[in-house]
Amino acid sequence: MSAIPAWELLRGYALPVTEQPPSRIPAELAAELPADTSAAGLVPAGVRLELTGTAAALSLSIDAAGPLQRAAPTMPCALSIWLGTELTSTIPVQPGSHTVEVRLPKRGASEIVTIYLPDGLESQLGSVSWEAGSIRPAPPRPRWLAYGDSITQGWSATDPGRTWTAIAGRTLGLDVVNLGFAGAARGELASATQLARSQADVISLAFGTNCWATRAFSTEMMAEVCNSFLGTVRAGHPEVWLLVLSPIVRPDAEHAANARGATLGDLRAAMEEAVGRYLTANHDARVLLLRGAGLVSEELLVDGIHPGDRGHEVMARAVSQAMSGILR
Repeated sequence: MSAIPAWELLRGYALPVTEQPPSRIPAELAAELPADTSAAGLVPAGVRLELTGTAAALSLSIDAAGPLQRAAPTMPCALSIWLGTELTSTIPVQPGSHTVEVRLPKRGASEIVTIYLPDGLESQLGSVSWEAGSIRPAPPRPRWLAYGDSITQGWSATDPGRTWTAIAGRTLGLDVVNLGFAGAARGELASATQLARSQADVISLAFGTNCWATRAFSTEMMAEVCNSFLGTVRAGHPEVWLLVLSPIVRPDAEHAANARGATLGDLRAAMEEAVGRYLTANHDARVLLLRGAGLVSEELLVDGIHPGDRGHEVMARAVSQAMSGILR
């Protein structure tokens, strides 16, 4: 029998994994963030094993705890196995210590198998072992840091591989690090610092909905936060392309004023205007704006806020088209 540490196959963390169970937010920055953001960071959104080789099956040692409060309610509590664009199987995982047997899909030796971790459990991984054939880490790919709120985290998608970041990552051949934080992600500078310190080839920023309600922003606050966030990220990545996605439609908030007198439409406009002013002031041609208002139609929202699988597909297609020119 052959075996390797599971972390050799692990993808989806911005920084090296030094804590068990790991968080998508490093410990030194978690203390600077609101509690809701730190709680969402424990959700292993988009965290996965990526492997190639000829083995027909593997055994994965996993110690799982949960459920996690900020996990997407529509996600399966299971390992989710993908080959390319196809979901081939799911394997339920319960809290506790297990050795999970995973039958791998038939494939060529160089094809990449992706195994997403259960979205609703804190998962500490041990080893990956197999009887015959080979297992190797998937080749490295350009890294995409995707910062955002619950929509980026994947809320209301039915599988980790069906989120807009996962779909766009497959389309573009990118190593996606999902930094979406449900109920949070309001442009905190500690998050911008994490992006600035993390290795990246492209970065996307998609927040704003939670600036309307959970921490009510005025339009002036939104503009200043966007400017400061962009500046902090750019200080760490002078040459990396940045894609800013303004908030998608939210019918109950579009024309309703929050506690500071701003509608979501006002906040969206403030964000887009702030990006324009940043571009003009800094002569930064490597910042792109994707306007979110008309991106996802209302009927694709499952709860009036979050897109379902079809909505995630629409978002992925738009983001892929915007980013394909960058990557070329």
